[in-house]
Amino acid sequence: MRTVVLAFVSLAGWGTPLTAQPAPLGPQPADTGLTISLMTFGPGRQVWEQFGHNAIWVHDPADGTDAAYNYGLFDFHQQNFLLRFVRGQMWYWMDGFPAAAYARVYRRDNRSVWIQELDIPLERRVELRRFLEWNAQPEHRFYHYDYYRDNCSTRIRDALDRALDGRLRAATYSTPSHTTFRFHTQRLTANDPLVYTGLLIALGPGVDRPISAWDEAFLPMELRDRIAALRVPGADGRP
Repeated sequence: MRTVVLAFVSLAGWGTPLTAQPAPLGPQPADTGLTISLMTFGPGRQVWEQFGHNAIWVHDPADGTDAAYNYGLFDFHQQNFLLRFVRGQMWYWMDGFPAAAYARVYRRDNRSVWIQELDIPLERRVELRRFLEWNAQPEHRFYHYDYYRDNCSTRIRDALDRALDGRLRAATYSTPSHTTFRFHTQRLTANDPLVYTGLLIALGPGVDRPISAWDEAFLPMELRDRIAALRVPGADGRP
């Protein structure tokens, strides 16, 4: 077996990102140096930053691609923003941003960043890059946000699972986390009773249901740890 993480870098420092256009679809030449990395950002001070954040970094020196794909974009000017946020009634979208500029925003806010380069076959890296470019197109980028079940981290989890042939789900779906949504909500929002109460109301009776390691990946830090622990067969297919 081999670990799926080729490199795990922790940085101190490194959210209003710059705009960017996704690279055009087309055939991908072999051995271009294309790398795919999971970027994980520590919690911030704002309500929407308290659970942390993540992005998928696509870097290809052959054509200059250097994009961080972020599923956590929303409109601050939505009516009743905070109430809609805690109820999980927000429209979110994703897009790609220049990775270096994106990282500088988190550095400015003194938020920690972990970067994990994924050791997956070239064809899977190409497939994931093309999926992200497709997903960033205006007609595909929007989704109905759910704080626990369909958020910026679960979208990245699902994209990575596709690239890993379902191995991430297979390794975590039946694995108990020994936690609940209430547990994580309480520990991460204990200093903000209004947000804590609103999130629990929005979640409803499922708040105390035991969750799996797959469910727990709604938190960027948990997804980071699951990716770090994942092992996949080597090129020879041997376990």
